[in-house]
Order: sequence, then structure tokens, then C-alpha cells
Amino acid sequence: MTETIEYEEGSGNVFADIGFAPPDAARLSHKADLVGVLHRAQRERNLSQIAFSRLVGIPQPRLSKLYNGKLDGMSTDKLLDAVARVGAHVTIRVEAHPNTSVAGMVELELV
Repeated sequence: MTETIEYEEGSGNVFADIGFAPPDAARLSHKADLVGVLHRAQRERNLSQIAFSRLVGIPQPRLSKLYNGKLDGMSTDKLLDAVARVGAHVTIRVEAHPNTSVAGMVELELV
């Protein structure tokens, strides 16, 4: 007997899916992506959180909180700095929006 399971397709941004306003959802998603880069870099280097925290300039207890999804209180700027400290090349590009009556947007592309 096969049971049908109802589901809802996600938008690709978990923060938007749970009800955050679009700008907040995008900001939180960017932060989560950057934390993911840090977590992968720590695993690839086989470093303890203490050693890695020294490398990236984020106190170990704060790094642990970030890894557990507590993104509040950590600026995107600080996360970008930490990502650069592990050797990533961070590029920030600002370009004019073609429609000046519409608010711009922030995009993060991880390569």
C-alpha cells in the first residue's frame, strides 16, 4: 500500500519559506552561505574550532553559534572578512539598476 505524502515546493530560500520578508530572507541566506563556506574551509583544513577561530578572527563560542544557525549579531562584513582570511577571493560589484523607481537588490554568488 502506497501512501501519498503532501508536500510544498520550496522557493530555494528557507528564510523566505518560513515567513521572513524578502530583504531579510535574502540577507540571512547570504549570511548562511558564507557560514557554509567557513565550515567547509575548517573541515578541509582539519582544524579544531579553536584553531580555525583564530585564523578567521571570530571567537570560538561565536563560531559555534554561527555553525548552529544563530546568525544574528554577526555582520555580513565580518563574515566576508573571515572568508577572505581563509584564502577566498571576495569581489563586491555595484552597478546601476536599469529601473530607478524600483529598489535594488543584493546577490551573493559562491563559485
